[in-house]
Amino acid sequence: MKTLKTSTILAVAGALLVAASASAQIKDVVHSAGGKTWVNSFNNCVQTKWDGLNGCTDASLEMRTVYFDFDSAVLTPAAKAKLDVLASTLTSNGTTNTKIVGFADKIGNSSYNVNLSQRRANAVGSYLVSKGVNVAAGSEIRGLGATSSLSQCQGIRGAELKACLWRDRRVEVEIL
Repeated sequence: MKTLKTSTILAVAGALLVAASASAQIKDVVHSAGGKTWVNSFNNCVQTKWDGLNGCTDASLEMRTVYFDFDSAVLTPAAKAKLDVLASTLTSNGTTNTKIVGFADKIGNSSYNVNLSQRRANAVGSYLVSKGVNVAAGSEIRGLGATSSLSQCQGIRGAELKACLWRDRRVEVEIL
């Protein structure tokens, strides 16, 4: 009898989670059965309608992005916490094909920034593996340096520039 009650409670809880997840999804964007936003080969999400709003803003991208301190490839406690949640999800899915891409801000020369962004990507990949994520052989881990700036810091110098460029010191994890 106790097993029946437990399974009934789990079934109801599961149904509520599915319903809540479905209602939270952005309309007019193509999602997989699991709720993942589908992207094309240019990493743009696939929309069924364009109304001037960016329905493709993928909140999950922020959950798959970790940030680093200036001139560092050491994972911060906040980055580890975020990766722990991601690792928990990925370990339940078996072997995972991932793309782990590191970035750097524009301070420093190009070769240094490519090396730094690679070290950041390697740190994230190693951390995920240490947490039990089974990364597929075809997965990609690479650093792109300062090639994809997200910051708008024109005219700023010194310590303020370092602070402004925080978004560029990141690693993004894409699940393929």
